[in-house]
Amino acid sequence: MSPAARRGLAPVLALAAAACGPAAPEPHVRLAGWTPDGPGAPLDAVATLSFTGPLDPGAPLAARVALARGADARAVAAAAGSEAGLTGAAPVVPCDLLLDPAGRQVTLRPLAPLAAGLVHALVVGPLRDAAGRPVLDPDGHKRTFVTSFETVAAPPGPPPRPVLAEALADAATPEAGGEYLEVWNLGQGALDLEGWRVAKRTAGGSWSTCTATLAAGAPIAPGGAGLLTGGGWDGRYDQPAGVARWACGATALAGGLANDRALELRLLDPAGQVRATLGEGGVAPRCAGSVERLDLEGPDAAGNWACTDGVGTPGW
Repeated sequence: MSPAARRGLAPVLALAAAACGPAAPEPHVRLAGWTPDGPGAPLDAVATLSFTGPLDPGAPLAARVALARGADARAVAAAAGSEAGLTGAAPVVPCDLLLDPAGRQVTLRPLAPLAAGLVHALVVGPLRDAAGRPVLDPDGHKRTFVTSFETVAAPPGPPPRPVLAEALADAATPEAGGEYLEVWNLGQGALDLEGWRVAKRTAGGSWSTCTATLAAGAPIAPGGAGLLTGGGWDGRYDQPAGVARWACGATALAGGLANDRALELRLLDPAGQVRATLGEGGVAPRCAGSVERLDLEGPDAAGNWACTDGVGTPGW
């Protein structure tokens, strides 16, 4: 056979070889759909993620799939896409995660109602299908997927008015179990701190924040008090029964309150508005015990703060 003839047959031989070889693999599994999507999600919304084929049933979903508040979406997406995946320190919304028996749908059921009027994000990091191949996003890419939705606004009614009343930075060891920030509600409506943020002034002058998640009790009634603590709170102090408490920080409150300088703290609502302050501008004294606002109705000013002799009166 001449060289020209052989060249003419080459494409045909290649096709024949492909036809006789192993079958081409099925298309990669993709993320096909999700809920909720867009505005108007109810506060008790259950999120779902649907896939075109079954996922690896042994995959640790909690390391790759999460629900987060919109402000935390970037950090959660970075963690979900990392080699280590999501850890306990990631600022995710606590959820029960479930893969259905067919392996094609993941359900995220929040452990508490979502914050009202707030953007949330569904995050999907690298997953594998039942055959061990990478799962693709809806556009066919191997990358971390993020989509958002917004919960309904809080129903109209009398507004709450938070006041930062007392704080303890220099707690006995372990300090994370004893640091607290006391919040009073001087408004006419209940105060739910879910999704609110505590910001602290760092030694370098910048602000570092954490996001509050309900840990015990219910929203603060008008005229009542609640606590913001770290996740390592150990309940060592005498406090009223049923006092509301929100955890802000995986272990220590806001990552730990400094003992070597006076506190400067802010309380921000889910929209990022500063709603209350403690010691802003350096007006509060540095205390060995707690620092306490003398007049709850009074300003955040030097004359309205004093040191207590001990750990203070959290929740009273």
